[in-house]
Amino acid sequence: MRKNAPGLAILRHNNYNLKPMGDTKYCLCCNEEVPFTSFERNERIETTCLYCGFPLDIKKLYEPNEHIEIGHALISDDSMLTRKIIEDRLKEKKYSGIVLSFENGLELISAYSKLLKEKKPVDIAVIDLNMPVMDGLTAARAIRSLEAQSNNKAVPIIFFSAEKADDNFKKQMEALAPANYMNKGNDTNPDTLASRVELLISYLIDQHSKST
Repeated sequence: MRKNAPGLAILRHNNYNLKPMGDTKYCLCCNEEVPFTSFERNERIETTCLYCGFPLDIKKLYEPNEHIEIGHALISDDSMLTRKIIEDRLKEKKYSGIVLSFENGLELISAYSKLLKEKKPVDIAVIDLNMPVMDGLTAARAIRSLEAQSNNKAVPIIFFSAEKADDNFKKQMEALAPANYMNKGNDTNPDTLASRVELLISYLIDQHSKST
């Protein structure tokens, strides 16, 4: 466990108001309790990890418009339970118009290649790291290769895995940008997994709202 970062002075820049907090919160990316900072931006209060910058909480200062259904969301995980929970939550939140799920990376790549040829938009790819046939990193590299060949914009990738993100993995994610990581934990309890998926979906929706 890392020690809390030392206190920092309040920083003010444009419409940012950055203030380190004294307590700790659990960070899905670091997979541990971390010190955090809260700041106001774009009419909302955001709380992020001081170590990696991962968003821990977002409170909107206004009532958002209803989320618009667009494009496809692709899910690849060898756990049928995990796929089902993510798929159900994405549909419930109307993140994408169509949600497709696969049990390995090769199936996801085949579907993504077809969507690119048909010029159909893809909003997100949620990928597990450890899968049979084709693992998550190999699938992600194949995604970027397909996009380069067809001159398409890079789809955001979220690695949702029980593996902790070490420095080597973070470097690989940088080469696959835009890519991020969320730890889904080792607890197989459906309720625990569902709570982590809820955080995942909240993060996706927040990132989508920032890009629109």
